Amino acid sequence: MKRKLGLLFVLLTVCLFSIVAYHRFQATTFRIFYSLFPIFSWVSVDQPVLFNHIHHKEVAKLHCTFCHRYAGTHRVAGIPNIELCRICHATDAISKKPEALKVVRYVQEGRPIPWKRMYELPPFVVFQHAVHIRKGIDCSICHGLTGEKERPLKMVDRNTMAWCVDCHKRQNADTDCYACHSN
Repeated sequence: MKRKLGLLFVLLTVCLFSIVAYHRFQATTFRIFYSLFPIFSWVSVDQPVLFNHIHHKEVAKLHCTFCHRYAGTHRVAGIPNIELCRICHATDAISKKPEALKVVRYVQEGRPIPWKRMYELPPFVVFQHAVHIRKGIDCSICHGLTGEKERPLKMVDRNTMAWCVDCHKRQNADTDCYACHSN
């Protein structure tokens, strides 16, 4: 019985120290993990249309703010509406690829594309896209591979408080709580 209690005590102690270490060194641990295994730093997101960011960025030569119109002026970047897609995708003249034809169908039917939000910050976090754009910070700093892959990707190795604070320190940016948190 004493042996079982001793084993239980050791097990609980190890668990307690593991939890404390995890929370104390969480950012460092994740940074090391993601640098060793970058494949785990993003997840593919199933969208109604597999939006090809590479094509729009490299071939059509569009900047992120062409579709994400509010990024330069508002708190949120915004999700493109169907009227914006209509500029290029009113007919199938631009492309006969299946994903582009899906966009044409949405446009012709006048239905909004039911995009799934990829990034959602807690309501108490105030992230100003406009401030970052004015400072010349490239979208890929926070959104990583989004513009480098054909499929929509969500970066899971960033957009945490520790990640943001680390970036702010490297850039000599404001690290005051109220710079990012509402009252």
